[in-house]
Amino acid sequence: MARVLSLILTTVFLSSCGGGGGGTPEPAPVPAPPPSPTATISANPMTAYVDDQITLTWSSTNATSCEASDNWEGTKDLSGEETVTATTNGDLTYTITCSGNGSAVASVIVPTDFKAQFKEEPISIADPNLYPQVCNTDYAEAQPSIQFVIPVNINNDGWEDFIVHQWCDLYRDKFGEVIEDPTPDLLVVHLSNGDGTYRDGNEEVFGEAIPSLGGASRKYDRGDINGDGRDDFAFAMNWEDGRNGDPSEYSRASPAVIMSKGETEYEVQKIGTPDWGHAVTIVEHDNGDVDALFAGFTGIGLQALRYSEGGWLDVKNEYPPDSYYDESWNVIDQGSAPWSNEMKYFNDVIVAVDTPPSGDNGLAIWGQTDNGWEKNDQYLIEFAFYVDQIAWNGSTGGQLAVYLVDGEYVVDYTPETMCFFEDDFDDSGNTTFAALFASGEHKEGKAIIEGETYRDDDFNAVQITKIFQIQDNKIVELEDAFDQYDQYVFTNFLDCRDINNDGYADFSRHAFSRSYGYVTPRERGGTPVLSINNKDNKLIDYENNQSYEMPGHSLLLDAGHGQGYTRDINNDGFEDLVVYGETMRNDYNQYDGSIEIYLNYYEFELNEEQ
Repeated sequence: MARVLSLILTTVFLSSCGGGGGGTPEPAPVPAPPPSPTATISANPMTAYVDDQITLTWSSTNATSCEASDNWEGTKDLSGEETVTATTNGDLTYTITCSGNGSAVASVIVPTDFKAQFKEEPISIADPNLYPQVCNTDYAEAQPSIQFVIPVNINNDGWEDFIVHQWCDLYRDKFGEVIEDPTPDLLVVHLSNGDGTYRDGNEEVFGEAIPSLGGASRKYDRGDINGDGRDDFAFAMNWEDGRNGDPSEYSRASPAVIMSKGETEYEVQKIGTPDWGHAVTIVEHDNGDVDALFAGFTGIGLQALRYSEGGWLDVKNEYPPDSYYDESWNVIDQGSAPWSNEMKYFNDVIVAVDTPPSGDNGLAIWGQTDNGWEKNDQYLIEFAFYVDQIAWNGSTGGQLAVYLVDGEYVVDYTPETMCFFEDDFDDSGNTTFAALFASGEHKEGKAIIEGETYRDDDFNAVQITKIFQIQDNKIVELEDAFDQYDQYVFTNFLDCRDINNDGYADFSRHAFSRSYGYVTPRERGGTPVLSINNKDNKLIDYENNQSYEMPGHSLLLDAGHGQGYTRDINNDGFEDLVVYGETMRNDYNQYDGSIEIYLNYYEFELNEEQ
């Protein structure tokens, strides 16, 4: 037994103490870690315009997942291709992060800009072709004048609606004749569908197919007359369609108001005394009373009407009395009669045309006091003499006033239209307004001679806009308010509003496109002339600053009768461009009566402060 044990022990010893080359075995190798992921991304095109499609292509290796970030988002395949839309301007960054054993990040930057400030293709609002039903008479043309395209929010769908007033001119061979019938006219409502399209809304809004204001409209003002929170509109009316204005009763029309009723409806109210209406303004009192003021050229004088309890009250006695004249029509006692040419109300102040007994012509400011209205100051142009006139329609017997301006004789030089700056013009806190003085200079540069007879077409139309402030109840002209100004651009209407949301009021002229006594025609399809406030007492011509021309109506670009303005039509915060024909006549174009809206991509900002 002892021998067996001894053998086992020996064996163990020998196996554990072997000799020579024996040793510890090598450890097993550690497996290599998984490779890190990679990622790549590219874009086609590498630069883009807003609304363009961009194709993104990406790939990865050694990744288990990928995630998009920056200007796109979401979980993505490990490789792939996707089309995205450039929704804004600037540097758009598209990043892909692919993860596995770690993560890899790849990005591509696509510089993006607008193709132009305005969308290339306009929204076109077709005319419903109602005018032939109104204008086809023995004396009125079937191509009416389009005096107003009024933006107004009727159905609260996020888009502006439009009320258009059209009235019918006489046939050319009827100019200067005595016409006893009213000027035919119609209202057309373009009602928004909320998606950039429009429908004929006459029946919905006015309850009839062909509503009428009762003649030709010259000017309008907007305000909440009946206190329901919606815009109402007051119109200075006449029958000025090319007819002979003598006898005057055949040129008079009743003032008209488009008044809101219900939530989305309007009605036409013809009020006051018929006149050759030319001026209108809405006066809002602190106690909630609202007055509509009208004035014209046939001796009716100022009309002041207040809407109260569903009717109209004559409140003329609350306003300055009419002026008194001698047999030569010289003013002997100053009152409100000169307001007939133009008047505007803002913040307890009325600025109106003023013609004192001297024959000078200009402006006066009237302030509201506890005892009524008080004339605070005048701005006058020196009267020189009268010359006999042959009017544009061939009628005779009229006279043109001649004024001395900067050492030269010009005809008229009358404040034709005005607007108050609704926002600050500068940092002074003073009320500021613009007044357009319309005049004429002899086409051939000849001196205007007292005692001579002149035709209207002997003169080039000249229009000068002046900017004024009311400082301590005085009218102070802000000289050199424009960086440049074209006096041969003809317009009937002005806007004094902040159109680029910077808190400072800008300025716009609804410039006619046609050649009407111009030295340089503006055949631009109705594009307005915009002057942007540089916040340092200067209005900068926008197109000159940008070095490009804004779009115009596509059917009026070469020779059309057009005009236009800016307005935020689609409620996106940016002012859009609205252009339309001034007349339906096809003498120079193929205008179809449509309105075109060019949607705007961004603010009207100056390239540099000037």
